[in-house]
Amino acid sequence: MSIIYHLTSREAWDAAQAVGEYEAPSLAEEGFIHCSADEAQTLRVAERLYAGVDGLQVLDVDTAKLRAEVKREPSRSGEIYPHIYGKINLDAVVRVRDLTLDGDGKHVITQESPMTDRALPYTSDELAKIQRAIAPAPPAPPAEFMGMLGTLPPDWMRPFWKLSDLEPDLFIRVSEDRWVMALAQYAFFPTVLEWREQGRPIPAFRTAGRTRGPVGILQSGGEQLAIKPFQNSREDEIASIAASVGAGPEQFPSLPGYLAERFADGVFFTDLPPERRDAATMHSVGRQLGGMLRRLHDAGIYYNDATLADPQGRSHLIVADGSACTLIDFGVSLLLDRHPEYTREEVRNFARTLPMYRIFAGMADNREDMDGFLAQYGRQMAQASREDIMARDLKFAQQGLAIAGQKLGQDIIPPLRDGFLEAYRPTAQGP
Repeated sequence: MSIIYHLTSREAWDAAQAVGEYEAPSLAEEGFIHCSADEAQTLRVAERLYAGVDGLQVLDVDTAKLRAEVKREPSRSGEIYPHIYGKINLDAVVRVRDLTLDGDGKHVITQESPMTDRALPYTSDELAKIQRAIAPAPPAPPAEFMGMLGTLPPDWMRPFWKLSDLEPDLFIRVSEDRWVMALAQYAFFPTVLEWREQGRPIPAFRTAGRTRGPVGILQSGGEQLAIKPFQNSREDEIASIAASVGAGPEQFPSLPGYLAERFADGVFFTDLPPERRDAATMHSVGRQLGGMLRRLHDAGIYYNDATLADPQGRSHLIVADGSACTLIDFGVSLLLDRHPEYTREEVRNFARTLPMYRIFAGMADNREDMDGFLAQYGRQMAQASREDIMARDLKFAQQGLAIAGQKLGQDIIPPLRDGFLEAYRPTAQGP
């Protein structure tokens, strides 16, 4: 392990942890981040450039973990300094220490300011108990759920309420865990536990989501993870197949009832700015969408949702920089490997994307009425071929392209349609 040292402010380091990487102003101004080869050189730099300045921090950077190149180059004085030619990924920062002033106003490097606990503060048995308490997602806590001292527990502990009676001591320890304070139940998913064991800082965290409920989005270094609850009991299987054929985000180990996948970075297709709607980009998007649907259908997956746009203008197609595309959200998709046999859940997912279903659901007086409606649809599905069912994806794409054209401009339609047909099937009745 080769360590180099970088001086920064506490505010700059806090900001870096929020965005997942560190960038000093010198990177834009000079093309690299200044560092020192050892602590003595670090202190000389501090005295020369920051005399009398308090509130600085020293980042210990492991060059073996850096993604950016390190060059050791002479300064104007001839002294050799290490320079990092790129941003610092946070997992390369193995220690953070304060640089304070002593009684004579000289800088001294204090004891370590721990970034995180490398060893998990739980045994494997305790982790198993915690994970069973939070996954699948438990119902809302009962009204009598109270903290151990008779006060309402903090919001981040609500997902752990089952522990309060069964494992009260463990419940208290969890409530005092800094990672749990920041991430709530998401702190105990496998990938997040790996980040913690690697000594990374607490990830940046936010929630998002549209129809399926809260989706936790975590960022550590250059990695982004999305954790979201299932919408159907086979969604993990479907999402894994979609990822394997290059039609959906990469999947990671998760807990029961949740997907954990690489966050699809980019913009929804319907949010593309005008400068990204040129004919070449639209043709590329069409080819990628057609190819993804072709591969999904060959794998026996019926996507069953709007790809380009729905009547509300929402899209399930993410377009990244460079126009690389991926589909997200397989919550109502069907795996047709058991055709013509379908469960009630599968029939409901098939029907719920139809306007007729929403109308009937609003009119049905009881579960028996809905069961009758779904039984009728199940018989229709059994009589249809797999190809007939999958053809609805092409109709969704055709309808979505017309809606997108109204929002983004009619000029997008011909190149996108041509690209789609080239990739899906030359004779397909596509959009």
